[in-house]
Amino acid sequence: MLGAYDIAIQVSELCFTTPDGVTVFEDLSFTLLRDEIKFVVGPPLSGKTLLLKLILREVEPTRGQILVAGKNILRLSPRKLYSFRKSIGFVPYPPVVLPGRTVAGNLWFKLRALGIKGEAAEEGFEKALSLTGLSGFKDVPARELDPLGKRLLALAIAVCSSPAVVLCDDIFRDLPEGLHRHLMDALEEIRNGGIAILITTSDPSLPTRLGANGGKVVELRPGVMA
Repeated sequence: MLGAYDIAIQVSELCFTTPDGVTVFEDLSFTLLRDEIKFVVGPPLSGKTLLLKLILREVEPTRGQILVAGKNILRLSPRKLYSFRKSIGFVPYPPVVLPGRTVAGNLWFKLRALGIKGEAAEEGFEKALSLTGLSGFKDVPARELDPLGKRLLALAIAVCSSPAVVLCDDIFRDLPEGLHRHLMDALEEIRNGGIAILITTSDPSLPTRLGANGGKVVELRPGVMA
């Protein structure tokens, strides 16, 4: 039997209706375990990015419950939510890096922005580089990284705060298929490092090609939002 500690995200009976009355989600439920990578698959306008915004509580659902690392994020006060957001890493599409800074500079900028200092910052910095395979690229400017490198840096930025879970919005999109396995290997390393991962994609064949089947996939129906 699963305990609360085993679950990174629990979405229960989630509903979202737009102001003009269009239902995007109706009783959506799924679980992401702490040792798991799960894909959310759906066509354009099915609500994939919206789902991530709901988990980040950038948007409020019409109804339902979202637990992240055992906490009901919909009940957190603004002050507690700000602090708790450190436990959720996020990679948007397109991935955001600071091109004028080095790989190390990007990570230190994020750590300072989160108020993480001292030993915790050093540990987060080194762990992020190790998990993403960027330890040998500390002094490389972000603008000089190839498309895979930029995604790895975006992942490193997302994990440097040692979150419980990382949300990746269409991270494989526009990446040459020959590099998909390399990116998935990095995601597996992050998962093995104790961080659960939720990935959105509009490519229904991607999870199968990368070895994620059955319970590793959440399917969304065609909807009205990107």
